[in-house]
Amino acid sequence: MSSKTNIKVALDWTPNTIHSGLFCALEKGIYAEQNLDVQLLPPNEDYTTTPAKRVQNGEVDLAVCPSESVIAYNETGRMKLQAVYAILQRDASAIASTEFQDVASLDGGAYGSYNAKYEDKIVRAMVTAGGGKGYRMHIQDSTGKFSLFDEVKKGELDATWVFMPWEGVEAELEGIELHSFRPEDYGVPYGYSPVLARNAEGSLEPDVLRKFVKATAKGYEYAMQHPSEVASVLAPHCRPEKSATFLIRSQERINGFYLEEGSSGPGRMREGKWEAWTSWLKEEGLLERELPLKDLFSNEFFE
Repeated sequence: MSSKTNIKVALDWTPNTIHSGLFCALEKGIYAEQNLDVQLLPPNEDYTTTPAKRVQNGEVDLAVCPSESVIAYNETGRMKLQAVYAILQRDASAIASTEFQDVASLDGGAYGSYNAKYEDKIVRAMVTAGGGKGYRMHIQDSTGKFSLFDEVKKGELDATWVFMPWEGVEAELEGIELHSFRPEDYGVPYGYSPVLARNAEGSLEPDVLRKFVKATAKGYEYAMQHPSEVASVLAPHCRPEKSATFLIRSQERINGFYLEEGSSGPGRMREGKWEAWTSWLKEEGLLERELPLKDLFSNEFFE
């Protein structure tokens, strides 16, 4: 048998249920069936380098990242970053607060930012759409991305951006009342987040990428069907440690976001969703030029 092809994947966070299909494909031998040796690499403790930057640096082959990273890299011409798989086809994120019950109240509060390119203006637009002014909100730049939600729970920050099937479940199990505000409810047609993205000019062969995408889709199908097993697969990788109760509930909660109504299976993307998202960014003055959608995403590796 020929030697396995190595693929390195930079995760966007410490291992969690967003990544469960990747870990299932790895631990259950689904990647091995495709003759792939896949490494799943979390960010370092200080999160000094983003997953997309690690692709650009040639450290990894693929990045788990939001669609904003894909758009930003193509707009600046730094790299032809292209989404090849949508991990979540429906947005599971929200601005979360333990203090404020409506998004307009963030006008008088402090928002903990991850320092992403479009993030702060998106949040200000949500506050404005909710009846606030937006510009009066204090943006506190992150010095430790992993600690932002803890700071919200402690009352040191008023709000930050979270994934509800993870931090939302965490708050639920800790008995913390969490108020959440989804971008789509405030006129923001938020795009795919996260996606698996490649350097379209990189060295990853199309046939290898097809095998990876096929195996990854099987991994997510397995995760959706076996939430209890996901807990045992993920638990050894979670830092800090998470209970089986937490992981099972998180997996059950996230299952509703892997697919979109009318979808033919996990991972595939719609042109209309990319178009709505980039159009909104352009209308808001966040995107300076039109970008060919074919440069931003491709479903060709599902064929």
